[in-house]
Amino acid sequence: MPRYRRAVGTALLIAAALTVGGCGSGTPSATRTSAVPADETETETESTPPADDSEAVTADDTSMEDALTAAGVDDALVNRLGEVGDANNYGLGVGVETDLEDRRGLAVVQVDACRNVDVGYRTWRGIRYADEADGATEEQAAAMADFLRTEFCPHVTPLKEAPLPEQTLDAAPEDDLGGRGLASPLTWWDGRHPRVSWSKECAAQTGMPIGDPVAYRLAKDEVVCATIPSAASLKNHLISVDVVFSAPVDEDRARKAALALLPSDASPTEPTEGTNPDWSYLGGGCLNTNFRTATMKDLTERLGKDAEPWASALYYSDGATEDGAVGDYTGKVKQIALSTGANKPGESGELTC
Repeated sequence: MPRYRRAVGTALLIAAALTVGGCGSGTPSATRTSAVPADETETETESTPPADDSEAVTADDTSMEDALTAAGVDDALVNRLGEVGDANNYGLGVGVETDLEDRRGLAVVQVDACRNVDVGYRTWRGIRYADEADGATEEQAAAMADFLRTEFCPHVTPLKEAPLPEQTLDAAPEDDLGGRGLASPLTWWDGRHPRVSWSKECAAQTGMPIGDPVAYRLAKDEVVCATIPSAASLKNHLISVDVVFSAPVDEDRARKAALALLPSDASPTEPTEGTNPDWSYLGGGCLNTNFRTATMKDLTERLGKDAEPWASALYYSDGATEDGAVGDYTGKVKQIALSTGANKPGESGELTC
């Protein structure tokens, strides 16, 4: 599937996430609306469906409007962005004018771009390169980035974080099926680890999330950053998290941190080095470890997810962005991307960061 997303598909995906997960915005924050290649037309529109039929966006849904209002972006600014998008092929195809709803989808995505640059997670150079990789010409990507930087982003307000909840930390070391963090329910997390400010602890390291972000303190120098899944089928279980250290740690500490969030039967396999994808402008790498764990299969079966007796950890020496790893892997670990399932090499035989 091409990496670009057209405005309509992006609008549906983001509105679905906002409807179920609240008004926090951002990735898999990997969703982006970029230029459509010149040989594509509106009749070939490709959309990304919501994760579950129960989350389909209705015609009168106002989630995107609410998110834009919260970001300080009115319809006049949305239309100005849409005009720049249409002129530079960020819409539905060559010569096709987007409507206000399409433009709101583009605006929500670009609000994330503004905020990611503002917190230091991304750069304008990186955004231009990513859009070029998605099909934009150098001139189109520069025109969009310039408009965002000078006209659009100055109006975007920072993401307003919900107040931290009151907690009673009395949960057992394991959840009811033997999980210790990954694929465990949010209620277990809230009873086990103290919440901290996502904006302060995670924003610069993990970027803007789609849905409601959460962060938990695991140690003085270690936090977990995650997004509450929007899919109803996942029942507020955290199936992927990022472990972030205040300063890089050695591999032994990183491995222990990953194992602490996996079932007690998790056993690491031989690590594999990974590299950034060919389209990335960043020169960087990572280290992957797959963990065999029969308990993980039980944990994911209850969520209706592909059940496999595996979990995986990608270790980054600096950080992971939408464009790949920042810098080479050095043997020190600043961030761990922990998720269910095993990471496997692609068609090229290389494992991708």
